[in-house]
Amino acid sequence: MEANSARTLEISQLIDQRKLSSLQITVIVLSALVVWLDGYHIQSMALIVPALSAQWGVESSGFSMVLASALLGIAIGGAFLAPLGDRFGRRILLIVSTVLLGLMSIGTSFASNTLQLLIWRFLTGLMLGTSMTNATALTSEYLPGRRRAALVTLMFSGVSIGAFTSGFVAPVIIENFGWKGVFTIGGAVPLLLSVVLAAALPESIKLLLSSRPKDPRIAKILARLAPGIDPLTVYVKKQVVQKQSVAELLSKTYRKGTLLLWMVFIFNMFVLYLLVNWLPTLLTTQGWSASQASKGAVMIQAGGVVGGLVLSWCVDKGKTVGAMLAAYIVAAAALGLFTILPASGPSWWVLLVMVGCGVSGTQFVLNALSAIYYPPLIRATGIGWAGGIGRIGAVLSPMVGGWIIKMEVAPFAVLGMLVIPVAICAIGVLMFRSTFKTAPEH
Repeated sequence: MEANSARTLEISQLIDQRKLSSLQITVIVLSALVVWLDGYHIQSMALIVPALSAQWGVESSGFSMVLASALLGIAIGGAFLAPLGDRFGRRILLIVSTVLLGLMSIGTSFASNTLQLLIWRFLTGLMLGTSMTNATALTSEYLPGRRRAALVTLMFSGVSIGAFTSGFVAPVIIENFGWKGVFTIGGAVPLLLSVVLAAALPESIKLLLSSRPKDPRIAKILARLAPGIDPLTVYVKKQVVQKQSVAELLSKTYRKGTLLLWMVFIFNMFVLYLLVNWLPTLLTTQGWSASQASKGAVMIQAGGVVGGLVLSWCVDKGKTVGAMLAAYIVAAAALGLFTILPASGPSWWVLLVMVGCGVSGTQFVLNALSAIYYPPLIRATGIGWAGGIGRIGAVLSPMVGGWIIKMEVAPFAVLGMLVIPVAICAIGVLMFRSTFKTAPEH
């Protein structure tokens, strides 16, 4: 829609000129709770592998496909289901996917063999991919441009907080209620959250102005976002989008940024999810107790929150390339030091936090960049496909990790080898310079 004499306020400029409203804070918090579910579910599965291995008499490496199935589900959900949010609305996709996530998680608790567990985890992943993508898109569309990367990263830190929570809560649940309790509780939480979403979450005002400018919800949302503003005076900037499909991501306008994002997503997710899925097992093999291994594994997530917030601040200041390159150098150095520093004592704990700052932290920034780079009409499609393509690396990582563990490669050597994909990410970031130095404002 073009501006005319009646419509004089562009929505992005209107949001940029005002302080954060209670509505925007509500969107950030509720979206953070949605992505919290991803961190909880992915980390929990990794943490119950030792218990299931003992109970079912299956070697730890036998759960490689189970671990990969959830990641495959996330990839497919993000690429093929999440883009429905661009057509039908983010809010409805978030509510429906959160309800189904709860049901799939409860269904997982009834699994009695690895095949059943694989199917339930795949279905759970479908809903995680759908919900995370739309939560990211919705949040980005309510934030001022000058703070968008930092606030999207803050929202997405819910993933790490979910994994961190799981690292401390899951062992207690397993001890008292068995592994089934992890998924029963993991199902009850999203069912409760879906009720809150239905009651309090607004639709994206940018999406409504782009695709349904006469929708009556626009006036109601504006009354909460910018009281006193006449909805008839508000418009959204015309977008360079020919059609709402993945083909648009590879059009001349977006092709370079899309391919660069996909490349770095793949290798970064390979490293991140190999650590998420197999680090507890690696640390146990190295002589750590199960409790220490669980807590050590979530240090990656703790470092990710800190690193992500620092990096996103740099992105908002226009220092994307330098900040991300420095983060990858820190991560590579830490991974190399695993091969020479002793596993006992505090050194490995510090290194785990450093790796988290570099790898998990940059993943937050990549998510924020994909949200910033694409306009509202294809934002869920762009975020979904970036995450979906990236999860090629995530899906491969549990299988590669399972093979490495089966080959009995020393844990410190496994960690040291991860320097290679981290270096590839750093090279990709150097190529970001012309594309992401200043992201387009949408």
